[in-house]
Amino acid sequence: MDRLDLRSGVSLQQFKGNHFGYLPYIKDDALNAYVTANGLNKYYDSDAVKNDLSAYIKAGFNITESLHAFADAQYRHVGYTTDGYNDRYYVNANGTTSKHNLDIDKKYNFINAKAGLTWIKGGHKIHALAATAGREPERNNFTDNGTYPAPNPEYMIDYEAGYGYSGSIWNAGFNLYYMDYKDQFVQTGAVSDIGEALTTNIKSSYRTGIELTAAVQPLKWLSLEGNAALSENCLNDFDEVIEDWRDKYAADDPKMEQYKQDYHIDGNGDKLRTIPHKGKTALAFSPSVILNGFVNFSFGQFKATWHTGYVSRQYLDNSQNTDRSLPAYSLSDLSFSYTVPMKKVFKSIVIGADLNNVLNARVATSGWVYSAVDEKDGFTPDNRYYQIGFIPTAPFSALAHLTLKF
Repeated sequence: MDRLDLRSGVSLQQFKGNHFGYLPYIKDDALNAYVTANGLNKYYDSDAVKNDLSAYIKAGFNITESLHAFADAQYRHVGYTTDGYNDRYYVNANGTTSKHNLDIDKKYNFINAKAGLTWIKGGHKIHALAATAGREPERNNFTDNGTYPAPNPEYMIDYEAGYGYSGSIWNAGFNLYYMDYKDQFVQTGAVSDIGEALTTNIKSSYRTGIELTAAVQPLKWLSLEGNAALSENCLNDFDEVIEDWRDKYAADDPKMEQYKQDYHIDGNGDKLRTIPHKGKTALAFSPSVILNGFVNFSFGQFKATWHTGYVSRQYLDNSQNTDRSLPAYSLSDLSFSYTVPMKKVFKSIVIGADLNNVLNARVATSGWVYSAVDEKDGFTPDNRYYQIGFIPTAPFSALAHLTLKF
């Protein structure tokens, strides 16, 4: 048998672009004439270049006929530069405004590596691996966060182990994992001057759980499949940031300096309260239970699949408060197709349709939340004022499709 399989490669990518926007119209005619006297007003303008160089080596080694070892390593260099000014303005303490100037010149180096063992024999399969990876901040981590500190790269160490069995008409398996994060990008609760949720690095967080799969084919034309993901997704010692509606002090008020020391002031001059959460706090938009079930039918050239999925409760912020969460929901879909064999021009024609949300469930699959405190009016950190919005899924819909295979 061939004992060693060795591969390597190199990749180089570059993004180069200009981010800009014009103010085409101002309602006040006099002001519009003044602003556009020399042409359209460019209210933001920045050049950006991102270079991404990577090289990898990947090896597999057959220790025995049943036991296989694998390892790979990737070196990745990212260089990111941008200058100019952003589409944001900040209110200074004296009431004047300032542009958000961009002067970013960052370089990142990552070593992404993975190693593990796989044992396969008689339908049984056991695997174990460890991996590490890092990723750079995205552009909006710099441009949206404004006065926040420059973001750090995010790092993760992943440990996994699992078992699977494949029989003549059925198979099943599980995979255990633990993902340990450093400086994961997480929404803090603060928002930008135009209402966008801001993210910052959280020192310690993790995702851990078990993934289950199973399938059985009792009849030639019928198969049943299912999978489940049961997880815990948490932040450790998380400091949440929310708005405090306490009256602002005037710029010349002698209490202003102490006010600035006691509270973080954002780009609009709004006061933000830091609320510490000790211990574990559930990550927003991270359901702990995801279930999927499939019923597959196959009669000659006709195929159909019924799918039902379930997603458990998701928190819309990182305070782990059920008042500010997305309720669990379930959706069902049906798809079917018929393949017409052809001898000329096309190999085959596939006619099909997808029926989405066939039970016409009225559920929300995403949402947003805003919360604030104002203790003089009874809105404490544990009893906040909040607004919540749900983004509903579409009701029953149908989509037909035609595929021509050459």
